[in-house]
Amino acid sequence: MHEDIYRQKLQQFVADGELSKDETEALMAFQVRLCIPQETVDAAHTDICGQLFEKVVKEAILSVDGYNADRREAVRKAAQSLNLKKEAAMTIFSKAVRKLFLNYIQKAKAAGNRIEQAKELKKLISFNTVVVSELLADIKGELTTAEPATSSATSEPETTESEGEDEDYEWESLETLKKTRPDKELKEKLGKSSQKEISLKDDLPLRDRAELYQTYLMFCITGETTNVSFGTAISSKKDDSEYLMLKQLGHILGLTAKEAQDVHIKLAEKAFVQQAEVVLADGKLTESKADQLATIQKQVGLPSEHAQKIIKSITTTKLSSAIEASISRGQIGIQQVRGLKDANFELDSLISEPLRETIYKKCAEEIFSSGTGEFDEEEVYVKMPADLIISAEKARSIVQDIAKVRLENALVQAVALLRQKKRDGVISSLNDLLACDAAVPASKPLSWPTPRELDDLYCVYMKSIPKQDKLSRLQYLLDISAEKAEDLRDAATAGTLPQTGQEEEELAF
Repeated sequence: MHEDIYRQKLQQFVADGELSKDETEALMAFQVRLCIPQETVDAAHTDICGQLFEKVVKEAILSVDGYNADRREAVRKAAQSLNLKKEAAMTIFSKAVRKLFLNYIQKAKAAGNRIEQAKELKKLISFNTVVVSELLADIKGELTTAEPATSSATSEPETTESEGEDEDYEWESLETLKKTRPDKELKEKLGKSSQKEISLKDDLPLRDRAELYQTYLMFCITGETTNVSFGTAISSKKDDSEYLMLKQLGHILGLTAKEAQDVHIKLAEKAFVQQAEVVLADGKLTESKADQLATIQKQVGLPSEHAQKIIKSITTTKLSSAIEASISRGQIGIQQVRGLKDANFELDSLISEPLRETIYKKCAEEIFSSGTGEFDEEEVYVKMPADLIISAEKARSIVQDIAKVRLENALVQAVALLRQKKRDGVISSLNDLLACDAAVPASKPLSWPTPRELDDLYCVYMKSIPKQDKLSRLQYLLDISAEKAEDLRDAATAGTLPQTGQEEEELAF
């Protein structure tokens, strides 16, 4: 109840838009008499006096006559006579200003093209410099007179203006970034500086603020275009003062020096990539092209190492496309891959994992169809997966899947070639069968409906004078007993080995 009484009294006193010294003293006596806490009094003043102050501020900001002497006097008077706390006055002012800032931003986003967007943003920058900065100076000046105590809220932004500005000297070569740091002569020419305390940092996400900053940066680079006859356009050159306005826009948007720098870097890299793509259209980097790219790099201001990364990325992408086409045609094998690796190419970025697995499968299939009967476990399970950046488990799984299928197929093929009386083909197929068995050893002999044909296969292979371990393994796979194998070997030694179907036919002829 006491609070309501105090608020009514305060409203009566500020009905004329100000609090006199006598009225202020009367309110203090009233507070003591009613035992009203100071927090309650402060809240009442912020609410009631704040509404009056907000009204004066809005009238000053939105005045069609601009922020003239009369408006300035009204703001000063309100700031001094309403006896508002500094924090409360700054909060009210900031809220009103940010609302108007957002109106400009909405108009910019709704503009039809980049030039119109930049024009709306330019109005925002001018509004901040001409109106907001002067209003803030007046409010702070009057408040400082009425309330001598200093506040870090008003001094902090001054110290943070250059905070992090030169964090990354690597990017000092960026021309657009250097222009946002004008020399003394340009600053004096432009005259007024703009406030940095009130921003849209907490009102818009970083992505939106960075896009708005980039829009005006593009306007600074390209200037304003004017359409003329026959569908052509003329671009008017902008001076470096536009870049100072760009920096002021960065403050309004609440961008840190690092965040603004990132926009400059992104745009410079994009410009370099677009031109480098044209120069390296065929994917070949010649000496003349390198000189051309070096000139472009200096024009956009990119550090050399970053330009080289982009060039390598483009050439790698072009090479990658050519390699993928060659892989699909079966022209790339493990030897070509090792050549790329020796040339220091990053294989995992040059060839996708599925294509690397395709190369590995192709190599495994070649081993199981080479007709040599050799299977080098270290080469297949260790070296090749390492060169192709494939896990050892994945590689073993691929090889074993292929070997299981090829094992049965090799026997069928060997019998088919036996029936066609192609002795060399039979030996090659049996060697492939042994290679598959080396990769995935069979747990039991292979089955075949005609045992005589298996005997013939064994005889043909034995006549090729193979290594003893291969002949012994083939004996097991073809399910030939030790006794029969011994008889066949003795017969071969005595020259009385039974004739195969092909040899019998040749003798009859």
